[in-house]
Amino acid sequence: MMQSELLPPTWPSFNFTCSTLNHNTPYVQETDFCGVDDNDFSYSFASPEESSVISSNSYIATMLPDNFFDLEDLDDEIQIMSSGAIEEICEWINGDGNEGSPSSQLTMEGDEWSPCPSFESNQNSSVFPLTDASLLLQGDDMEVDGQLTLLHLLRAYGEAMENGEKELSEVIVKSINEKSSPLGSTTERVAYNLFQSRENQGEYLREESHKNLATAFRVLYQSLPNGRIAHFTANYAILESMPNDAATIQIVDFNIGEGIQWPPLIEALSRKKKAMRLTSIRSEGEPTSSCWNFEDTKKLLLAHANQYGVKLQIEEKSIEDFGSDLRMKGRGEWLVFNCMVGLPHMGRRRSRKSVEEFLRVAKELLPDYRGIVILGDGEAKESLNHCCGYASYFDNLLRHYKAIFESLERNFPAYLAEARTAMESLFLAPFMCPVAWLQDWEEMTKSCDPGTEMKLKARKLSLDSLDEAKQMISGETSYNIKIEGTRVHEMVLQWKETPIVRVSTWM
Repeated sequence: MMQSELLPPTWPSFNFTCSTLNHNTPYVQETDFCGVDDNDFSYSFASPEESSVISSNSYIATMLPDNFFDLEDLDDEIQIMSSGAIEEICEWINGDGNEGSPSSQLTMEGDEWSPCPSFESNQNSSVFPLTDASLLLQGDDMEVDGQLTLLHLLRAYGEAMENGEKELSEVIVKSINEKSSPLGSTTERVAYNLFQSRENQGEYLREESHKNLATAFRVLYQSLPNGRIAHFTANYAILESMPNDAATIQIVDFNIGEGIQWPPLIEALSRKKKAMRLTSIRSEGEPTSSCWNFEDTKKLLLAHANQYGVKLQIEEKSIEDFGSDLRMKGRGEWLVFNCMVGLPHMGRRRSRKSVEEFLRVAKELLPDYRGIVILGDGEAKESLNHCCGYASYFDNLLRHYKAIFESLERNFPAYLAEARTAMESLFLAPFMCPVAWLQDWEEMTKSCDPGTEMKLKARKLSLDSLDEAKQMISGETSYNIKIEGTRVHEMVLQWKETPIVRVSTWM
């Protein structure tokens, strides 16, 4: 297969005019996802005749404007976020001429909400527990000391939880909360989103930020390569593995969300004259996401497939029902089990148990059907061999999310710190739950690496896909992509040597 047939290594350009977001407003048929039309597509798989670095038309390209990384234009975009109670948040960014000033105070006057923890009117309460200005004049030494203290407290919390010292852990959390802030240093923001983002203040920020989810989504997906690298690697593996005699490919998607992974694949299948059946797995026993509406995503993907002449069928089932129905039909389409979890743009944490159930069904079905299993792990979890206890596991996750926060911060100037805070609240905070981390750890100790447990055959990732992925982050010196040692089936995206995404393939 020629390298140029696959997803080009360009950073996608998008033009986001609407979305599948559920904001309690009726779906308007005339307004497709991200303004889909005949002239507004890019980020597609190139034909053999096309250059591997192109900017052609694509559905996914409708998510961000062509001049997105012009920060002045980004500033203009964020001004559009203003609506209702979100107006004060916009003022933090562009409001009264004091760039970077987060000192606006929101109080409750009648129907006006105060984001202070009590949600009560308080003329002296600020939006966030900011450091007193006089303390800032004492220089950087105090800040460094404070961050070191906070790091020690976070590690102490992990050790206390490992030893079952609940009362001690609660005392430590109180000390952490006194030193954390959603507008502080990277460590302070990580600590805040771990322990305070679910309290009154954090809930208020998330509710207000949610009103601008479409804007935040497009900024995050473009700012961080995590999701784009995972989707690219998965789609590349699908096209490389797909047999020539397969008239239809059956994709079983663990977490379809807004469906942003599939338009480039649809375009590639149109050139190969293949049909596609897409099954979205319904969550069972888990809170459903309110961000994305399946029916809207279905309509938009169908419209995109129709534009490219691809026969596409989309359905939603539980993983158990899918397995039962497939066994009744017997051998048929070539199967793809696609499991993307923990990628920042998803903004939704899925339990390890649900992931293992999805992969268990894949293990049971693949021996009787041709196909491939893809796991994109946005938390880049390492095996238990690298963690001697929960404290070590907790520390690894802290390091992981610190890297994510740092990489997002790199893309924002200081005066857009509040916009970044809104995205952290919407998309990163839902993944940062110490209770869920402990549950995952306990489940991990009862099982092992998914591929080993299921005894699936590792599928080697090609050097061509690695080279293309590297071009996607060319010029970004803090990022690195590699295939590690003997794990030839796994591609790892790193931020300053810290793994932030792992994509693995089995067959």
